[in-house]
Formats: sequence, structure tokens, C-alpha cells
Amino acid sequence: MGNVAEASRLTGISYPTVSDLYVGSSVAPNLMTLETMGTPYGLELGWFTEQGKPGAIPRTGSIGLVPPGGAEQKDRRSLRQVLIPFAAWPMYQVFSRLEQRLGALAPAPDRPIVGEARGDAFTFRLTTYLFQPLLGAEKLGEQELVIAESGSAAAAGEGHMPDREWITRLRILGEMWLSVLPKLLLHESSS
Repeated sequence: MGNVAEASRLTGISYPTVSDLYVGSSVAPNLMTLETMGTPYGLELGWFTEQGKPGAIPRTGSIGLVPPGGAEQKDRRSLRQVLIPFAAWPMYQVFSRLEQRLGALAPAPDRPIVGEARGDAFTFRLTTYLFQPLLGAEKLGEQELVIAESGSAAAAGEGHMPDREWITRLRILGEMWLSVLPKLLLHESSS
């Protein structure tokens, strides 16, 4: 899920407040703070406040769509789902921010990356664009993408966490995109 500075930027909660929560010096945050903290991570307020909730942080993120490929899908035509977990921050940030910014623009042929696409086609174009280096490496036999099984707990963002190597690759790719598109991805207002 990143670090304290990333959590502060993501949630809009001041760094000292997030740091105090992290180290345990703030032991009674108000409900608004907890809700604000949990929303970007897909955590409902009850996760913090209700007894009997699981102790582990849910393994969630976004689901992207990529073209068929890989050794086991050469003859298939269906799109593959790929999990972009919170743990792969900043790739999760890049995907989410572009999804939000491009989704706010009217579908048009000149809309960057996704053009007139909507729904799954929008998600497919965005994911394919962002994952081009990984898709290229997969085609060359260097590595295969970590695919979430359709309809499974992993596809829903729960359960098995992708391995550390996959998360590391996504984090590096996210950092690359942040350096390539800093004005679009690092600032709240877009031009």
C-alpha cells in the first residue's frame, strides 16, 4: 500500500496525522478520519470499527483488461483480467488517476489513449496502453503477466496476493509513467 507519504497524498489527510496513526501515537481517531483513510483503499468504515472484522488488510485493487496471450491462451480470443493491487503503488495510482481523468472527458476520436471507447473497451485500451512494456516482454517470452482468473476471488480483488516480483514490476512501471506524464498524474487539476 505504499508508505505514509503516499497514504497522505492518496487520502488527503495530513502527513503528521497519518504518521501518528501508523506509529500508534493517535489511538482514537474520529470516524471521519477513518472513513477518509479507508475510502481510497476500498475499506468501509466498519472494517475499522466493528469487532470480528478480519485482521488482515483486504487484498484489493483495480482490475484491468489485456489482450489474449501467454503460453496457455494462444488460441483463445477472450480478454484477460489483470489485478493492479494497492501494494503495487504507484501503478495503482497511475491507472486510477488516468481512468478518472480520461473518463471525465467526453468519448471522442481525439480523447487520448481511449478515444471513443466506453465500458470494458475503455478499460482494455487504458490497461493495454499502460502495460505495453510488460505485454512486449511477455511476447518475447521474458515473463508472463499475472492474470486474475475471471469470476474468481482474485478477479474480485480478494484472496491470493500476486507475488512480490509482480508487485515490484508494477511499481517500477508506475514510477516510469509518473516520470513520463508528471503534469497529468501528479497534479489535481488537469489542462
